[in-house]
Amino acid sequence: MWRTRGRTTESGKPMARGLPKNRLETLIDGVFAIAMTILVLEVRAPETVGPGGLAGDLGGLWSRFAAFFISFIVLGVYWFANHQVFHFVVRVNRTLVWLNILFLMGIALVPFAASVMGGYPRDPVALSLYGGVLGLLAALGYVIWWYLTGNRGLIEPGLNPELVRKVRVWLAIGPVITPVAIGVSFVSPTVGLLIYLVLPVVFIFFNPVSGYLERLRETEP
Repeated sequence: MWRTRGRTTESGKPMARGLPKNRLETLIDGVFAIAMTILVLEVRAPETVGPGGLAGDLGGLWSRFAAFFISFIVLGVYWFANHQVFHFVVRVNRTLVWLNILFLMGIALVPFAASVMGGYPRDPVALSLYGGVLGLLAALGYVIWWYLTGNRGLIEPGLNPELVRKVRVWLAIGPVITPVAIGVSFVSPTVGLLIYLVLPVVFIFFNPVSGYLERLRETEP
């Protein structure tokens, strides 16, 4: 149902008609939870112990663990960013729903891309596939924020224009860095893998929304 009769925004203003955002948030949370759980299924315990012993066999799984670690952090960063963005959303429309469904399609692809990269950590094609999925997610994240802030009545009125600009810059990091990582992986797969590891760290430490929300809480009576 596309009505929100009787509901208000955080500022007390009536909410415009549209699909209740909690329905979309529930779907997003579910897809993220499933994708993050599937990641660990690709890290399988050795069925037999080789000449090097169990320690040697576990060491041979380093690429699987690396793919799991990087991907879990990436998904965590995107989930948290999505949660923060929806803090400002007062309603959703069909276009926003379908943009998020496309975004979730990319999220669902992460376990597959991580499995390929974990199995072939020195293959540029495997690293490029992983980078392509991350690039898709980054681009869609940018498009979603651009659409939300385009005077369509989807976000809380009066949102700080400086925050809007900073978030756009922040979300542009991924679409810029992932093509670089893909190119580097054909020269040095190890460096390409390290770039994928650094990318979520950059997102965490340069997140402009966290600081903005903290300042809002400090000014609340």
